[in-house]
Amino acid sequence: MSFPKIEGYVVTEKLGSGSYSTVYKAITKVGARSTVAIKCIDKSRVKHSGAAVDNLITEIRLLKTLTHPHIVHMKQFTWDDRNIYIIMEYCCGGDLSKYIQRYGRVPEKQVTISILHKLSKYLAISMCVVHMDLKPHNLLLHKGSDGKYILKVADFGFAQHMTEEQLRCLRGSPLYMAPEMLRGRYDARVDLWSVGVIMYECLFGRAPYSSATFKELVDKIQRQAPIEIPPRSSISPGCQDLLTRLLQHDPDKRISYEEFFAHEYLDLEHMPSKENYEKAVGLIKRAIELDSAGELAGALTAYSDSLRYLVPAVAAESDALRRSALAAKLTRYMERAEEIKRYLKGESNPQVQSTPQQRYVQGRVEVAQTIQDTTSCVQEVINEQDQESEQTEGQNKNETCPERAKRPGALARLLRRSQVSHLLRGDATVEDAERERGEMTSPRGLREGMPRERCMCTGFDCIQAVQAMQGATYHPPFRIRGPLHGADDCLGRYYWCIIMTISCIFCVLVFVIFIVVIVKYTD
Repeated sequence: MSFPKIEGYVVTEKLGSGSYSTVYKAITKVGARSTVAIKCIDKSRVKHSGAAVDNLITEIRLLKTLTHPHIVHMKQFTWDDRNIYIIMEYCCGGDLSKYIQRYGRVPEKQVTISILHKLSKYLAISMCVVHMDLKPHNLLLHKGSDGKYILKVADFGFAQHMTEEQLRCLRGSPLYMAPEMLRGRYDARVDLWSVGVIMYECLFGRAPYSSATFKELVDKIQRQAPIEIPPRSSISPGCQDLLTRLLQHDPDKRISYEEFFAHEYLDLEHMPSKENYEKAVGLIKRAIELDSAGELAGALTAYSDSLRYLVPAVAAESDALRRSALAAKLTRYMERAEEIKRYLKGESNPQVQSTPQQRYVQGRVEVAQTIQDTTSCVQEVINEQDQESEQTEGQNKNETCPERAKRPGALARLLRRSQVSHLLRGDATVEDAERERGEMTSPRGLREGMPRERCMCTGFDCIQAVQAMQGATYHPPFRIRGPLHGADDCLGRYYWCIIMTISCIFCVLVFVIFIVVIVKYTD
């Protein structure tokens, strides 16, 4: 197969062909090697007029300056006696028709987020230039730098320059053309019909006028056969309403551009985007401020407005971890909004009306007070131990830490430290800690044992205290029994250091002996 010769490019393969052009894949010769797509338009298929060719070239020159994330970008163009060559960005993901052929149909949520929202952005800027050839073959998938696929519209504004003969057989079939195009009287609303056909094919896996023969297809279009939604389809009422209004044979009964952009199902005002996410963040901050100030009505409005932006953002997020994090935040905001709504209706107890910020501040004050009390408690215990260690060996010689814990107040001071873990969770209060402390000091709680996560005590203090209350004698490992004095104190405190030092010395000696043996036998 012979490829066209285009200066500055090496054509490598043919990507496809249409009714008036052929697309090739090419690589640039100069500078950094980049891949491009080159569309070759046969001049003989353009309207037979020198002015028409000039107008096409002029429009290509204008479109070259157009940059939009959902339109295939034109890098440059050139021409010779036979063809017009348009150099465009290369979309590596193929087109929408291949995607439908592979997967059969597209889920409704994906149709809305990935296709309709992108097409609506395209239509918003292209109302002044009619495409007239919108179809899955002209909707390309481009993989961005973040790994996500982006829908891009190709052949922007070319179809209006084709001859009437070519318009009747674009892509070899009028499957996606509005009926009025075959009658020769049409306007920009033909693109809305095409959007409806594309939407129908994505949802149900086939176009509404799919036919076994070309004659059958033309017959359906001419007699305006009614388009029916499959009886057992699971699409939402809003989706069905939009689809029905797009596929009206009479252009005057068809949905207008203004109605399309304002349709509740699309909800373009809150569609996922960086700008809308920033709006949601701003509204959430405002809601929290009003919530903290006690202005509940305003806070409820701000929460509700922010959720209208956040819900589509969560649904559109492709990263699983980020989607999970957003969903968790969304759930908290929804719960708070419902809590405020119930309170304003008089259905909830005023005591639960404290705001998250108020609970946060109150909890942190309680944490600070508890830490201060715990520090005092620890200092008291240390002072008691120092005083007892100075006593004679004859006085309470065999008294152990658990026995001291039996004294009134010792267990309470030790268990009070467990309040800190509850308060740091953010949703608990001092009352929760007091209640759970009562459970732990009850006979049943002592029999079942104290949960490890409920205590932040270090060492063996809490275990000693609980076992002391049960009447058990506890002896911590690696400790000399009786009061700690002198060498016993050092041995007890530095037991592990001594063990580790001896182990290291032993390992070094073994290594030295091993080296000596190796050297001896080597000689």
